[in-house]
This record gives sequence, C-alpha cells and structure tokens, in this order.
Amino acid sequence: MICMEQENRKKLIALVGEQIKIEKDHVKHLTELEKKMRYAAAKLLVLEMRLDSEKHSDILTAIIKTLEGIPSNETFWQYELESYIDPEIVKRELNVHAKMENDVLAHIEKEFAHTTDEGLKLLLQNIEADKKKHQKMLGAILHNLYKISP
Repeated sequence: MICMEQENRKKLIALVGEQIKIEKDHVKHLTELEKKMRYAAAKLLVLEMRLDSEKHSDILTAIIKTLEGIPSNETFWQYELESYIDPEIVKRELNVHAKMENDVLAHIEKEFAHTTDEGLKLLLQNIEADKKKHQKMLGAILHNLYKISP
C-alpha cells in the first residue's frame, strides 16, 4: 500500500488546483474558438477538446475533494464513499457496460466502411479511441475491485 505524506498531499492538492484553473482557461478559450469555426469537422473537434477540458476540470475537482477526505493510510482503490450497493450488482452492471462499449466499437467499424470523408473519419477515430480507453478503465475497475484474494 502506498501512503501519502501530509506534506506531499498538500503539494498535490495545490498542483491539481492549478491544473483546474488551466483546464477552465482552456474551456473559455475553446468556447470562443468554437464560435469562430466555419468548417463542420474543425468545429466538432474543437467541441470535443472543450468537452474534454470540462471533464478534466470536473475529475480534478473530485480528486481534490477525495484527497481532502481520504485517510493517509488508504489509496484511492481502498477508499470507500458513503453508500452501500450490492457489489455483485455493480459488477454485473460494469460487465453490461463493457459489452455496450464493445458494441459501439463494432458499430464504428461499420461507419468507417461507409465513408471516405477524412474529417468524419477523424471524428470517428476519436470516439473509437475514447471507447477503447473506456474498455481499459472498466477492466481496471473490475480487476482492482473484484480481484480474488489469495
């Protein structure tokens, strides 16, 4: 188990706070840039970047909130939030969502087969990359929360 010293935790919280400000500045800039975009593919790619920065800001805010409440002898994987839900139900739902991600990937392959438009392909590739990232995240969740103890 990796424990975080209080001093390191404070430095990390400060650094994450700085990154939140940067992400929020990106959102402002990208919002203005998006308004100026004339071409569909470019506008949609800027929209994707803006939404990613908004998501990053939200995740970083949640990280700070968690770091402020997590005991120094626990990791993020060990820290339990205040609620109780049957872990088997959650595991089943995670597996259902993993299948849904696989289905979307198969669908994207069909979409690729029906277009030669490079702008559309780039947008679909970005969605495909996100879906593959989601698969990895779901795998990590299932591995870390439901691994069999020796």
